[in-house]
Amino acid sequence: MTRVRKTRILAGTALAAVLMAAASQVRAETPGGQPPSSFGCRSLEEIAELQMIEGKDGMFFRILADLRLQHAFTDQTVEHLAEMAKALEKNGTTLVYVPLPTKSQVLPELVPARASLYGFDAGIATEIYDDVVRRLKERGVAAVDIATPMRNNNRNGFGEYSFFEADFHWTAHGADVAAKAIGEALKALPAYGDVTPVRFDMREVPPPEEFSSMRELLQKHCVSHVPTVTAHTYETIRVEDPTAEAGSMDIFGSSDEATIALIGTSYSDKPISNFSGYIEHWTGVPVENYSISGGNQFGSIISYITSREFQERRPRFLIWENPIYNNLGQYGGAPWAEIIAASRGECSAAIPASAKGENAVEADLSTIQLDHDDVILADIGSDTSRKATFTLTGVDGTVRTRSIERGDRLRSTGRYFFSLAGFPEGSLQKVEVTFDAPAGETSSLSICKTNTGEQS
Repeated sequence: MTRVRKTRILAGTALAAVLMAAASQVRAETPGGQPPSSFGCRSLEEIAELQMIEGKDGMFFRILADLRLQHAFTDQTVEHLAEMAKALEKNGTTLVYVPLPTKSQVLPELVPARASLYGFDAGIATEIYDDVVRRLKERGVAAVDIATPMRNNNRNGFGEYSFFEADFHWTAHGADVAAKAIGEALKALPAYGDVTPVRFDMREVPPPEEFSSMRELLQKHCVSHVPTVTAHTYETIRVEDPTAEAGSMDIFGSSDEATIALIGTSYSDKPISNFSGYIEHWTGVPVENYSISGGNQFGSIISYITSREFQERRPRFLIWENPIYNNLGQYGGAPWAEIIAASRGECSAAIPASAKGENAVEADLSTIQLDHDDVILADIGSDTSRKATFTLTGVDGTVRTRSIERGDRLRSTGRYFFSLAGFPEGSLQKVEVTFDAPAGETSSLSICKTNTGEQS
């Protein structure tokens, strides 16, 4: 061996030794009495964008969302969901609500002891989730506990957990276990009695490239590579019955075939987890996935339930997945007025209205009997609009203006349900609705009902 080559080898070995020593030194440093990191991570709890904490076996937790014990699921929220379920049922759709548990509620054994400094208690975390499901069921909502089965089966034969280590989303294994629990609950519902199940098989496929903003942010504060966001991935294959009569099979589903509308967040939207596919597999019912990543708690439900598609072709089941830490009371009653009115779908014929400029329509309300539970439906007649501004003039001349806007991540349905709650009966003279797009002959205003009581 030449001296030059030998020198290079020694230099390379020395450099590797220096890097390993540096990583070991970082791991050994324990400011504030923290245990050493397995990846040489520093200051995770101080990251401005997303505070995190490192748990056992390479599992990272978000401090605010994953470890907190207080989730704003009020009695009013329970009542809103009960009203929604009742409104949907009137038109043949069964609501199945799925509160999605946090990492800590499913994997408490991997939460570090240091989490107690933030108030985390595994027993309380479990009871809080159970309490939400219990209260919903008591009000007649078909709520599914997916936390218990995920906790009891939190790792598959490949050693993959229900959640990614360096990301907050669930893996295909977690989605599989959750979907199985949903399937068992769905099959126990009366509405499933006349369903003809379809067979869906699962086939392993190469996992897609998965970007994780959490992992990217995490890696900037760690010396060693943190776990990648990848796992065994599967696609769903519909299997037709070869014994069916000729001409009766339709790979796209017949018009009278039972369907599921899946409404949810990024947990339901990610191909790597294939939650919708697992629901098909365990329920035997085709799924239309309307989930939206980044739509927060109401993005996907508002986008779907206000659409013409929903009104014209309602599903047999509507599965709504929502992380338990999402606050369904954050925006007051306005989102719920839209959801319940659209769910019920009991709207009058278009009331007389006249054009007011290029983008606006106006209607006289003085001769219309309005209830404080009523909702004005403003429909531009197409999917071109994302904003509607309602200007209401009272009989006393008082003018009030309110707007409803759909963000860029939401679907633009062009349909807006404006609640009249807070306006005394007989107090309104007229309404003007201004859209952010030209109104036309198909633009209309209607009055919709939201009261789901027996006297409605």
